[in-house]
Formats: sequence, structure tokens, C-alpha cells
Amino acid sequence: MNYFGHAAVASWRTPDGAVALGAMLPDFATMCGARLAPADAGRIADGIALHHATDAAFHHLPVVTGLMRELDARLEQLGCARGPRRAVAHIGIELLLDGVLVDDAGYRASYLAGIEADPTGVRWRDDAGPVRFAALVERLRSYGVPDDLRDATSITHRLQRILAHRPLLAPSADDLHAIRIALVEQQPRVVIASEIVLRGVRANLARET
Repeated sequence: MNYFGHAAVASWRTPDGAVALGAMLPDFATMCGARLAPADAGRIADGIALHHATDAAFHHLPVVTGLMRELDARLEQLGCARGPRRAVAHIGIELLLDGVLVDDAGYRASYLAGIEADPTGVRWRDDAGPVRFAALVERLRSYGVPDDLRDATSITHRLQRILAHRPLLAPSADDLHAIRIALVEQQPRVVIASEIVLRGVRANLARET
């Protein structure tokens, strides 16, 4: 799942913003190019642990792997290069799912509580980590809930930014055209599958506790 999805799952456990922040932290670290260190015991550490448990629960669901295979196959049909195709087949499904979840008031509240939470317990492996993270949080707070994820074209722009600096994954203009078409086509399937995905994640997490 992506960061908004992790905030949504955190809301199933507690309204505590520190847990939601911890659940999103591994994704935030990737977004700001910093290396996250293990957190001290506490609510942020609980959230980080929940992040990893949620990812394991999510990626083992047949409905999720099926959606990713479908998107990968459609991108291949549309002529998308292998590197961006494989990346988008994975991340694109997560972002489309986030676009469904943003309509839930409880999930929105959990996300906002997470980005407003006190980050004192967050630890980084590099000196630049705190500065990069602070800049990211400032942008996220100014933006608010990512409602643009409802729109497949906006997701295409996000994917372009995410992959642009990775030579093997960076999409060309033709790739981006294929990505937009494939995401628009796949979006209704993700909407229909979203309840099954959430029930599956809940069930898999329950087995681990």
C-alpha cells in the first residue's frame, strides 16, 4: 500500500496520529530520499511495525497480485517500456487504491493527524534526514489530503515525478501516454476490488496478532 493507505489501516487500530505517522514513515523516507533508522519504543515505532505488517498482508492478496498483472499486461500491449511498466504496475495499483480511500472521512482524519503528529521520536541514519523530512512534511501539510489521487491523469503525473530520476524506470513521453490510458482503464476495476482488498488486509493482519 502507499502512504495514504497506511494511514487508513492505522485508523483501524487507533486514532493516535503518532501511529499513523509511523505507519507512513517508510514511504515518507523514500519520498524525501532519507534513510530511516529504527525508532525508539513508542507509538511511532508501533506505526512502523504496522507499516511492514500491512505491506506483507497487502502483497500476499491474490486480488492485488491479479490487478498488478492486469495492469502490467495492458501496459505491455500499449508499448510501455519494461522498466516503467513494471514499476507502474506495482505503484499504480497502490495509488489507484489510495484514490478510492481518500473519500472516507475517517481515513482522511487519520492521514491529517499523522502529518500533524510530533515527529520527535523519528530517527534517521544520515544527517540530512531531519531536514529533508521536515521539508516534506511542510509540503504535505500545505497540500492537505491528496484528493488528486481520484484522477488517473494526476496519478500519471505523480508517477512521472517518482520515476523521473531513476534511469531504468524513467518513462518516455510515449510511455506516459500508455500509462495514462492504462490507469484510466484500470481505475474502475480497482474501485470494485477495493472492499475485497481491505477485507483481505484486515484478515491477514488479524492472523498476525
